[in-house]
Amino acid sequence: MRRTPYITGLLASILVGAASIADEPEHQSDVVLLKKCSIAYDRATPVASNSNVGLIQECLVQPGDRVKAGQVLGRLFNKDVLAEMEVRATALESSEIAIHQREATLEVARAKLRRAEALFSRRIALSAQDFQIQQLEVKNAELELKAAIQGQRIAERQLQQSKALVAAREITSPHDGVVVEIYKNTGQAITTGNPIFKVVKVDRMRVTGYLDVSDAWHVRPKQTVRVMPEHEGVDLPIEREVFEGQITFVDIEIDPKTRTCRVFAEVENRGDLLRSGLDCRMEIDLRNPSGGTGGGHGLGPRAAVDTEAQPRSVPRTSGEGLAQEGRER
Repeated sequence: MRRTPYITGLLASILVGAASIADEPEHQSDVVLLKKCSIAYDRATPVASNSNVGLIQECLVQPGDRVKAGQVLGRLFNKDVLAEMEVRATALESSEIAIHQREATLEVARAKLRRAEALFSRRIALSAQDFQIQQLEVKNAELELKAAIQGQRIAERQLQQSKALVAAREITSPHDGVVVEIYKNTGQAITTGNPIFKVVKVDRMRVTGYLDVSDAWHVRPKQTVRVMPEHEGVDLPIEREVFEGQITFVDIEIDPKTRTCRVFAEVENRGDLLRSGLDCRMEIDLRNPSGGTGGGHGLGPRAAVDTEAQPRSVPRTSGEGLAQEGRER
C-alpha cells in the first residue's frame, strides 16, 4: 500500500517522540532535598538552682568547659546547712551508741531475770514481788531499746534531710555538654527562676526543615538523611563536609499559607564541626527500610527508581520560594 506524505510524517513524529522519551532520564523520586534548613543544638539547657534565693559561693566552671551529667557547676552559700548536717551526723552517731547501751542493759536485766526464775522456782530467798520486779526491769529495758532504735531512725532521716539541703545549694549539669554561658558569678545574688549557667549538648545536632505537602506522607521517622552545611556569601571549609543522621519527627500539621510541614532530623556532630545557627541542605533518603510504616498514613513508600539516583530538588521547600510565597499571600 502506498503511504501518503501525511502518514509518513506522522510515523516519523511518533518515532522521534518515542526516542526522546527513551533518552529522557527517569524522574527521581527516592530522595527529597530540602534547602535552607537550620541547625541547632539538640539540647541547650539554662541551668538554675533548686533554691529560690541565695548568694553564689563558688563558680567551678568557665565558658567552654566540658561537663558531665550531674557534675557540680557551682554552689550557693551553704555554710549554714553544712553545719546543720554535721550536727545531724553527730546525733546519728550518738543514737548508735545509745542502742548499744540499751542492748547491754537489756542483756543484764535478762540475766538477772533468769537467776530470779531459778531462785523463785526453788522458793529460795525470793518473794513473788521481787520476781515481778525483775520481770518489769526486763520489760523496761526492752522498751528503752525500741525507743533508741526509733531515735536512730529519726536521726537518719534528719541527716538525709540535711544532705538534701546541702545538695539543693549545688548547681549541677543536667546532661553532658559544654558550658556556653555563665550568668552569675561568685558573690552575686540569684532570684527565683533565673538561670545561672547554660549547658549545650554538642555531640548531636537537630536539623529543622520544611517539607512540601506533596512529600509529607512519604517522609517518616528513622529514614536516613545527609546534611550539607552552607552559608550564603561565604566559602567555609565546613561546606565541604557531609553529616549523616535520621529523621526524628514529622509534623502532622500543614501550614495553610506555605503548604509545608516541619521535619526534624538528628545528626552526629562529627568532630564538633557543626555550630548552632548554620544553614544547610538536607537530603532525605526515602528508600531507607528502617523508616517502617509509622507516620505514613496508609501510603506506601515511593518505589526506588535508580540506586545511583541523584537527589531531586523540591521546589516548594523551606527555602526562599516558600517563605516568599507565604509573605505574598
